[in-house]
Amino acid sequence: MAQGKWGETMPKGSRDLDLRKLEIFYWVAELRSFSHAAEHFSLRQPTVTAHVRTLEQQLGAALFRRFGGRFDLTPAGRLLYEQAGAVLNLKTQALAGLDRIQRNVEGELRVGGSNVPGEYILPGVLGNFVVRFPDVQPVLRISDSAAIVGALLEGSLELGFTGFRIPDGRLSYRKTWHDEMVVAVPANHPWARLKYVPLQELDKHPFISRESGSGTLRSFLQFLAKGGNDPKGLLRIGMELGSTAAVKEALIGGFGFSVLSRAAIRREVQYGVIRELRIKDVDLVRPFYQVTYKSRPLAPAARAFVQFLRQAPRLNLWQSVANS
Repeated sequence: MAQGKWGETMPKGSRDLDLRKLEIFYWVAELRSFSHAAEHFSLRQPTVTAHVRTLEQQLGAALFRRFGGRFDLTPAGRLLYEQAGAVLNLKTQALAGLDRIQRNVEGELRVGGSNVPGEYILPGVLGNFVVRFPDVQPVLRISDSAAIVGALLEGSLELGFTGFRIPDGRLSYRKTWHDEMVVAVPANHPWARLKYVPLQELDKHPFISRESGSGTLRSFLQFLAKGGNDPKGLLRIGMELGSTAAVKEALIGGFGFSVLSRAAIRREVQYGVIRELRIKDVDLVRPFYQVTYKSRPLAPAARAFVQFLRQAPRLNLWQSVANS
């Protein structure tokens, strides 16, 4: 008899796998959140919970165990999670094949990405998409989040990927990836050997800031403000730069510290020229959003790319980028 995540004993029935419920379970485990999985599928959280519970009953095995306000995979859950990726990839391949037969997916795919998704995520994702749809020619524009949304509204882009949401009733947002931001310092910085830096110590060194339209900067300031702090009072801005590449060069030059995506500094950390650490008691995990114009139909290539993103299982962002 298996213990369910609500604590009851579940009888072993005839084992079966419902593909829809398997996919929902996979994304709960992948995103480490029932609520984030619900947003991914545009479902209510109780519906996602019910799907997972039914899957546990079908399998006669508990997939999650709760402790405090958190949850973790059981041994059965870890096994199913590891195998689910392969199963869902087969589903993606089958549907992609049907798409190619049923419609002619070709032509330009005009996509925009803010700095981190544009430079460090979308090139690899678009490359994998083109392998399946070789007649599509992606055109990727990279700018800050505000500029990407502006280009989407004016019609020069079909899809945008940004680090924050700009309230506008004409736009539709969907969480697509999750990213962790970290404190980045040069290798010879006084904080370089630390794992954590206290919030109150941030103003001891100059902060190398992105421009005001940057999603990374806006997310960081929002995190700082959650504790009732004045974000600008916690930072001593030494310079403001217009790209992540420029910030990294300033870091390597020893001109202060910054807060950047782990995906953006992975090579510099590997080479030992930049070190990463965290702010004590501050969780800097943020989403990236797919943005579309609600009333504007997507071209076949853009529609296929949206479906591709929904169906393709992914590792944690910083792991998948590191392995690309």
